[in-house]
Amino acid sequence: MWSFIREVEPRGFLAARENGELLGYAIYVPSLKRVQRAAIMRGAIVRWALAALRGGFGIRLRAIPNILLNKLLFVRSGSRYRSRGDAQLLNLAVDPAAQGRGVATALVSAGLLVMRDLGLAEVRLEVRPWNRGALRLYEKTGWREVGRTRDLEGEWVVMVANP
Repeated sequence: MWSFIREVEPRGFLAARENGELLGYAIYVPSLKRVQRAAIMRGAIVRWALAALRGGFGIRLRAIPNILLNKLLFVRSGSRYRSRGDAQLLNLAVDPAAQGRGVATALVSAGLLVMRDLGLAEVRLEVRPWNRGALRLYEKTGWREVGRTRDLEGEWVVMVANP
């Protein structure tokens, strides 16, 4: 799925490396709707569903209905708490061995600069309320809570930043 998103929206793929080792990455998309439309038009959703039904992605067959419902809830909530555009920070990850060294801060800040350079006025993300470290990071880098949403696994804090 990440390779598909990179193909559709390559500008927001950021990696932090040191001595050839990947320390972390961030995936920003300037337009979530563009990615969703491309997934439908190119048949990617059907391919992903068939792969999942065949046991791909490490998904058990009985988990598929809940996964699909969660994806539907995510897509449905996509327009909530947005005032300008549909840019999104989809994923941020830092190797545990590199945590505490400012890697996440650098990735978030660099991603916001990319979004600003693209002329975007707002970027959105969702984070679990129990992820205190991520919440502190986002607040420190200029994000603010604008609401809450839910899926089958619980609550999400919705945050936006103005690049």
